[in-house]
Amino acid sequence: MGWRRAGRYWMHRVGRVPGTPYGISAGFASGVAMAMTPFMGVHFPLSIGLAWLLRGSIAASLLGTLFGNPVTWPFIWLATYRLGCFVLHTHPHGNGPMELSWNVLRHSAWQVVAPMTVGGFLSAALTWPLVFMVLRPLIARYKHHRIAASHHHPVLEHQPRSAGD
Repeated sequence: MGWRRAGRYWMHRVGRVPGTPYGISAGFASGVAMAMTPFMGVHFPLSIGLAWLLRGSIAASLLGTLFGNPVTWPFIWLATYRLGCFVLHTHPHGNGPMELSWNVLRHSAWQVVAPMTVGGFLSAALTWPLVFMVLRPLIARYKHHRIAASHHHPVLEHQPRSAGD
């Protein structure tokens, strides 16, 4: 499936979530924001909690967490790690790709987890308003067009056929 088609599919999925444009956008943004954190396994509860606090859609928040997936995680993890190192004024491990193994985590987990946590929550704080501001008008327009289209296509009434037809 091409990227454009995938984008249209996700816009339809998000646009059909029940709720207001604010609720859906706040929920989806909460899910995307929590996908930036390094806490795999708790993205769902974190996004549900944030969506609930912001009166967003819980269903949309769960869809938003799918932004974090096996394709995007390496990019998210590297970006949040480097951002966290920058904010904490620490040096990333080497200049090349970071080796992330059980051995590294066992001996120096905090040197990896601390920058990823700081960078993840900072990325979440920057991502939430961006996703919300982009998505809210799109969802409002989508819902408006969907309602308008349903009013222009009258429901066909079933008319019984005569015995001779």
